[in-house]
Amino acid sequence: MAPPTDTSNAASNAAASDVRLLTPWRLGLLVLSGVLGALAFPLAFPVGPRQELLASGVLEPLAFVCLLPVLWAMRGLGTKRAFGAGFLAGMVFFSGAFWWVNVAMTTFGGMPNVASIPALLALAGYCAVHWGLAFALTRFFQLRHGWPVGFTFGPLWMASELLRNYSLSGFPWANLGYSQMRNLWLSQVGSLLGVYGVALLIAFVNGALYEALRAVRAKERAFPKRLVAAAVGALVLGHLYGFLRVRSVEAQLANAPTVRVAVVQGNIDQKLKNQQGSHSQMVLSAYAPATQAADDAGADLIVWPEASFPLAFQKSSESLPGRLLGRERFTSRLLLGVDVVDPQDFRHGAENAAFLFSPELRIEDRYTKYHLVPFGEYVLFDLDKYLPIDNLVPGTFKAGTEIRPFKLLLTRKGEQREVKVGTEICFDAIFPEISRRYAREGADVLVNLTNDAWYGFSSAPFQFLRMVAMRAVETGKPVARAANTGVSAFIDPLGRISKATPLGLVQSDDNLVDARLRVPAEWRIQDVPVLSGTTPYVVIGDAPAYLASAFALVGWAWGLAKGRRKGAQAKAA
Repeated sequence: MAPPTDTSNAASNAAASDVRLLTPWRLGLLVLSGVLGALAFPLAFPVGPRQELLASGVLEPLAFVCLLPVLWAMRGLGTKRAFGAGFLAGMVFFSGAFWWVNVAMTTFGGMPNVASIPALLALAGYCAVHWGLAFALTRFFQLRHGWPVGFTFGPLWMASELLRNYSLSGFPWANLGYSQMRNLWLSQVGSLLGVYGVALLIAFVNGALYEALRAVRAKERAFPKRLVAAAVGALVLGHLYGFLRVRSVEAQLANAPTVRVAVVQGNIDQKLKNQQGSHSQMVLSAYAPATQAADDAGADLIVWPEASFPLAFQKSSESLPGRLLGRERFTSRLLLGVDVVDPQDFRHGAENAAFLFSPELRIEDRYTKYHLVPFGEYVLFDLDKYLPIDNLVPGTFKAGTEIRPFKLLLTRKGEQREVKVGTEICFDAIFPEISRRYAREGADVLVNLTNDAWYGFSSAPFQFLRMVAMRAVETGKPVARAANTGVSAFIDPLGRISKATPLGLVQSDDNLVDARLRVPAEWRIQDVPVLSGTTPYVVIGDAPAYLASAFALVGWAWGLAKGRRKGAQAKAA
């Protein structure tokens, strides 16, 4: 079936490139778009109450109109200037969504603002390019093929979000799909199509509203009754599916077997972690008592955050000295975030890992972080060999090559059963393909070890928490999350968060602080459900997003061919 044709734009093809982008009303619309999009995400600021603002998610509906101002500003522009419109709006959006990157670079990475602000803008610019591509292709299809925005914008946006997940190592933070994670029913669309499916729905509604606005305000077309009805229907069906899935999963949760998991949050502010001297004893004095208490409470598994153990392990290590934790034997298994060093290559042989310890504190299994942070844990493309740049923290880590669940053998009431645990370290958890792979490998529970202390008090810990919640929805697996200074929590297969800890950050903003200001450690314990079965997303994965990408590529190539053919005909005439 051929896509519908937008005949109203055919005559504007030749004149489109002459229209100016940088006019006050267009710039105002682009800024408005970026601000509306950023407001749809969890918000927190280092002034006022130190908590997530508007935590109920009342601003999330803004996502369904945040792209509309760019689409309106794009009217009359050529493809290149449409890219510029999307890029500028994206710069505003991403600067607002992750301004906190500057905190990590300055407060904890030691960069001066004269270097950190351009670096932040470069990161925002990298992400904004993908916004620009989505709007440019939408306008290109409109001009070359006559295809209306309401038909093309959704899949093109979906494709751009997929591209951002992989290009230059990938940085999919603030995918618009995450903006709906506080909407319990609608977020369940993630179990069908993943976060890209939620982003598709958001873009589709924006595109439909744009076509309706063209009809009502600009009188450029008849009112798109079917398109608007389809957008309303998609929202209604999305909520209805979510309602039914919530009821179904809740019925399963009532009778599901469980594994008792404890998460320990040491509250070692990064300002303190960066200091030497009493660092090791300070960390152990925070974690050991909480770990002992969780063990006494009957935990099957106790989880420490990313890189929380203060002493490095060698690759040949086989056990952990019990004196460091105050006990030679536990009844629980321990999953600890550790640094692994290679004595032969201290600078480039380190690993960011998680070790699973037996009750006797022998290493049973290990996982090495699969997706490292560019310029945080390694230099992208080995650019440090050619340019005077380095990571934000000393040293370079090696990435893991294996995604395989740990196996826990549990004995309950004389019966032994196996529980598989998929371990994700920090950055791993923002890439849906990693969690999906764990689910396909049979993981019953996902565990996220992270150190969000790098973000200081900002929106980042709350945004990251919602991203991890999407992994639970996509896979249908519960998540236990241990964060160095918060937010630690448990997340059920519907993405609902429970027993969340507050942020345990030092109140002082000084770069060097007294260790006596440290917030006391916290720990949480919960019986985590183990559900059988899987979700449609685990089965089909990102196939719909790849189909959207194929649509973008084929439509672009076809449009180029049509342009060359018209040029050849014009020369022949």
